[in-house]
Amino acid sequence: MQILTTIKENVIPDKLQTNKWLHNLIVFLAPLGILYLTGIIGILQTAEHVISFADFIPNQFVAGGIALYILNSILDYLRKIRAS
Repeated sequence: MQILTTIKENVIPDKLQTNKWLHNLIVFLAPLGILYLTGIIGILQTAEHVISFADFIPNQFVAGGIALYILNSILDYLRKIRAS
């Protein structure tokens, strides 16, 4: 039982650290949203363009931003674990 308690203490950060991590997740979404909206605006400003559902599918640049968002979130969580 002592082993499970030790694992829980080392893996799950305290409530304050978790709240900071969740706040950071929201803050990290801002640049990703800007990338996505910039891509959509670029597509829609093309002359004689007809709006379709495919316009709102993220392009490769935004997909790279999503991957970096996930990586940054994981690294931030690991920092919170190490700090607690």
